[in-house]
Amino acid sequence: MQIAVTPDPQRWVIIPPFPPPGWAREEARHRSAHLGVTGPQWRSELESLLDELQAMERQGRFARLMHIDDVANPPFVVDLSLEIAGDDGSKEGRRATQRALIATMIPEAEPTRLRPGHDMAGFSAFGEDSGATQGAVVLRLAGLPTVPVDLVMRLWGASATSIAPHLEDLVELARQVAPV
Repeated sequence: MQIAVTPDPQRWVIIPPFPPPGWAREEARHRSAHLGVTGPQWRSELESLLDELQAMERQGRFARLMHIDDVANPPFVVDLSLEIAGDDGSKEGRRATQRALIATMIPEAEPTRLRPGHDMAGFSAFGEDSGATQGAVVLRLAGLPTVPVDLVMRLWGASATSIAPHLEDLVELARQVAPV
């Protein structure tokens, strides 16, 4: 299932799968100016990071975004996908499905219930910093297609302790997601 997302441009950079030439340089220049960074070193490091992210091979259908809202905090990456749930739609079925999705990304993590509003429910989990995935958020969103669908967010690129304080930003991002 394809996904469309319209994030807050002050906090999120959408990493396009096929960007135009010079995209990373222009995005780094724009983001540096927005954050008030005048030094060329930070801008060139951001440009290199953006180049690496867009060059990475993508397995599956997902949207890739980078959270960057402050120079003092390290940026992190979110891979968003919509997964058709194979459960019966009951609370127990939903929870089992969502816990299983988190366990595939972070086997050692203990999921924490997440109910940010009446229109979404799920779990978040943060693992050790040694794995490929530092965190995960799985939410069942009301109002999506009639088939139960979970929004899956794989969080990586920074330490779990750096990502965890941005849980509200991740929930707000979830509110901007729609299937295509």
